[in-house]
Amino acid sequence: MRKSILFLLFSLYLVPMGVHANEKNVLRVGVENMNYYPVMDFTTNSHRGLFSDIFVRFAQKNQIELDFIPLPLQRFNYWFKDHAIDLRLPDNPRWTHSTSETLMYSEPLITVCDTTVVLAKNRYIDKKEISTVGLLSGFTVAEKWQARIEEGSMEVAYESSIRVLTRMLLTGMVDAIDLNIATIEEQLKQLGHEPSLVATAENVSAAGVKYAVSTQSHPSVINALNQFIKENRHTIDMLAQHYGVAVNQACS
Repeated sequence: MRKSILFLLFSLYLVPMGVHANEKNVLRVGVENMNYYPVMDFTTNSHRGLFSDIFVRFAQKNQIELDFIPLPLQRFNYWFKDHAIDLRLPDNPRWTHSTSETLMYSEPLITVCDTTVVLAKNRYIDKKEISTVGLLSGFTVAEKWQARIEEGSMEVAYESSIRVLTRMLLTGMVDAIDLNIATIEEQLKQLGHEPSLVATAENVSAAGVKYAVSTQSHPSVINALNQFIKENRHTIDMLAQHYGVAVNQACS
């Protein structure tokens, strides 16, 4: 009897407490199957970028294993239904158009401004002079453009590659790109250009965009993640700075 009790206590000691994923304590994390470095790049097994770094640290602290599942952004609203994932990274309530899902969201990992990127020589361009904006396929058009799109005074050019969008900006095929400027600067480096070729449009407003994590059935994971974010806010902001992803800007 004494041996049985000791064995039971030893077994309980080995079980990680607080975060519950599946039986093997593996979290299936749905991520976008595109290279959006330095924010994120889960297109290869050696995932890299800010979100990967944050989540790996979170997993190590909570003794869980991560299984990143790259999924098509065009099917974003169906990831939970189609792929039995535990979490969706990143997520934001305004990106989900389905009313059939009940999702729980974490506190933001980071908050950035949805700036508009233009050639540096056009940094003071007037908003009305922008007639074509480049955007990644599957991304949500910023509210600041909705009225002009509806009246037909501007268009959105969708592409599946940031590199293609970057080349379109360089050649004048689009006037601007609505993406995090760090991702455009990274592509310029890869293409052999100076990152200083681009800048954010000074006369175009930018609202704050919160990058969070969502789940349908793992509130304990979200609670643990929120605690991790709270305790490591400074470290996360320093990581963002390391990757060149500006956070906590005063968005107008």
